[in-house]
Amino acid sequence: MRTTSVAIMIYGDSNSGRNALTEEKYKDLANAFTENGFETTSVLYNDGLAGKLADELLQFDVILVWINPIEQGGDRKVLDALLTDITNKGCFVSTHPQVILKMGTKEVLYETKDMDWGGDTRIYRTFKDFTGYFIRSLKNDGTRVLKQYRGNGGNGVFKIVYNDDDSIAVIHAKNAEEVHSYSIADFHKEFEPYFLYGGLLIDQEWSPNINNGMVRCYLTGAKVSGFGYQEVNALYQQTSGYVPPGKRFYFTENCGLFADLKNIMENKWVPRLMEKLSLEKEMMPIIWDADFFINDPYAENTSVKYTLCEINVSCVSPFPPSSIKFIVEEIKRIKNASKVQ
Repeated sequence: MRTTSVAIMIYGDSNSGRNALTEEKYKDLANAFTENGFETTSVLYNDGLAGKLADELLQFDVILVWINPIEQGGDRKVLDALLTDITNKGCFVSTHPQVILKMGTKEVLYETKDMDWGGDTRIYRTFKDFTGYFIRSLKNDGTRVLKQYRGNGGNGVFKIVYNDDDSIAVIHAKNAEEVHSYSIADFHKEFEPYFLYGGLLIDQEWSPNINNGMVRCYLTGAKVSGFGYQEVNALYQQTSGYVPPGKRFYFTENCGLFADLKNIMENKWVPRLMEKLSLEKEMMPIIWDADFFINDPYAENTSVKYTLCEINVSCVSPFPPSSIKFIVEEIKRIKNASKVQ
C-alpha cells in the first residue's frame, strides 16, 4: 500500500532556512504524522516560487497550508490560484481558498450576526456607504470597532472613539500604544483605501467585556479540539499606559472551564454556521478557531456568556497540543473516505 504523503506549507524566502519539521509551531504535528505512517515534508512558499510549486505539489496527497491572508505586505491571490489548481487535479488542500472566502474573512461576522453568538454588526461595501452611515453609528455609541476584509495579527482592526470636540480617535490593534486623532474629513480619507480592489469594512459594537479576556475555541472540522485563554490588552481602556497582551494558555478539548462553550459550538453554533454558509463537513478546515468575548463569566446561559469576536482560518498557529490528534485523525478519515469512493 502506498504511503500517504503530507506537505506542510509555510511562508518563507528561499534562503530563510524555515522548516516545518523542526519549527516549534509545527514539529509536533509533523512528528505525529510520521508516527502514524505518513510521509511528511516541509514546503516553503512565496509568490516567486508559485510557478515551480505548481508541478511539485502534485506529488503530495495532502497539502496543509499555514500562510497569513496578508503576508509580508502582500496577499494570497497567487497562492489561492495555485491551491485551487492543484485541488482540481486531485490534491487535498486545507483550507481551500473558497472555504476561506466563506468563513475566514471578516465578512463572516456580518453574515452570522443574527446567530446567538452575534451582535450589532454592520457592513460597508462601498466608500459611499461608509461616509454616509458610519459616523452616525459612531456618534450614537461613542466607540465602535472597524475591521478590514482580510487581516491577521491585529492588522486592520481599529478602535474608533468619538470625542466631544468632533475629533475621532483611532487606535490600531497592530500598534495599540499609539493613538491618532482626525477630523471627520481626514478620518474618511484615512480609511478610503480599504475599499480598493473589492475591499470592505466591518463595523462592530465595542465590547467593554474585553477586560475579561478572550477565549479561543480551536476546531478540527466540526469538532472542538482545544481552547486557549488570553488577556488581550491591545484595545481596552487603560489607566496606566499601554500594557502588552498576556500569554495565551492552552487547554484540552475536555477542559471543564469551557465545557459549556464546547457543547454549544458542536451541537448548535457550528452546525448553524455550516448551514448559513452552505458548507459540507468535508469542506471544513483541518484547523480553525473562533475567538469569544466573555460577557459574564458567571452567566448560566451560554448564549449570554459569550459573543463572537473573530473567526480565524488561514493560518491558525500555534494551536493546543490536544489539536494534533484531531488533525491527524481527520486526515486519516478523509483519505480513507476518498479510497472508498
